[in-house]
Amino acid sequence: MKTKTVNLIKMSAVGCAALMCMSAASLPVNAMATVQASAVVAASVQASTPTAAAVRVNEKVLSTTSTYLTTHIQVPQLTGMLDTHYQAELNDIILSHAEKDLAAWEKEAAETASKAKTGNLEFHPYDLYITYNLKADGIGHPAGVISLEVITEGSTGGTSMPRIDTYNVENKTTAERVTLSGLLGENYKEKLDADILAQIKKDPDKYFLEDYKGTSMEQTFYLEKGELVIVFPKYSIAPGYVGSPEFRFSLKDHSADVTTPAETKPEAGVKLDLKKVANYKNSHGVTMVSLRDVAHQLGYELKWNPSAKSAEVKKETQWTTVSIGKDSYFFAKMTPKALGAAPVLQDNKLYVPVIFVSEILKAQVQ
Repeated sequence: MKTKTVNLIKMSAVGCAALMCMSAASLPVNAMATVQASAVVAASVQASTPTAAAVRVNEKVLSTTSTYLTTHIQVPQLTGMLDTHYQAELNDIILSHAEKDLAAWEKEAAETASKAKTGNLEFHPYDLYITYNLKADGIGHPAGVISLEVITEGSTGGTSMPRIDTYNVENKTTAERVTLSGLLGENYKEKLDADILAQIKKDPDKYFLEDYKGTSMEQTFYLEKGELVIVFPKYSIAPGYVGSPEFRFSLKDHSADVTTPAETKPEAGVKLDLKKVANYKNSHGVTMVSLRDVAHQLGYELKWNPSAKSAEVKKETQWTTVSIGKDSYFFAKMTPKALGAAPVLQDNKLYVPVIFVSEILKAQVQ
């Protein structure tokens, strides 16, 4: 009988959502697990003519003075992108999240060490590792696409649980963010989920079948050597020895079939009555508002994703996603931006900074 063991590690959620700018019609997808041969996916990729050389990564090393924490932190900073504003925004978000993660682990380690000393208990330093992999530098296939993976892994002495954040963007003058729907077509989810499920059922002892709920709107993925790789968190659908489960797809470029999806923008002229929304001011004086109350008043559907600790906000073709601990916000393909405060859970409600309403949803706050 298979037993599922999950070791919970305190750690701030970091990272941005996946970024990429590509388009395709709805196409058949055949998922294959990492250890198996990749299936071919007939995907239409937006034609582009790269005018830049391969992007590079400048590495920024963060360290700690804490005696209670051992660190190995290499923060990637992209250079060489055509859209320098997008590049600066993305680099700032990646760095600030790493810094916040380091601060959170320093605090947790110090507090635990203090309790251990008070109780005459032995304390072993915690470990924090942040590394990265540049999966695609913009000159491979698909052409012009940059794909970066950042792995954050902390340990309190037991089994660690890595978090994988991916950043994918097309290297052009105006970079845009898209999702799997932009890559595989609007109706991709049902087919993709079914194909992944079929692969899981082929090796049921390797996965937690009952825990697989399909892909999310902000599913982690990256591109590497012409393949789309879908990534799930460690322990989410498989035991620890599997690591972070990956399912690969081969992308086949059919430029003749290219279609450009309609641009999605927030609905104009919408107003939010702040008096009818649960709100409070945090320790930095930032007004935080209940996302559920905001969604209800503005007519958005709200869906909570427990495994990703994120909430999907959607109204027809308009959508966005927010994640606990991640000060990174976007709407559809817009450049992600920091708003000064990450989403937090308080009294079983998810709160976001009030500026999220005006800056991301483009609604007036009254």
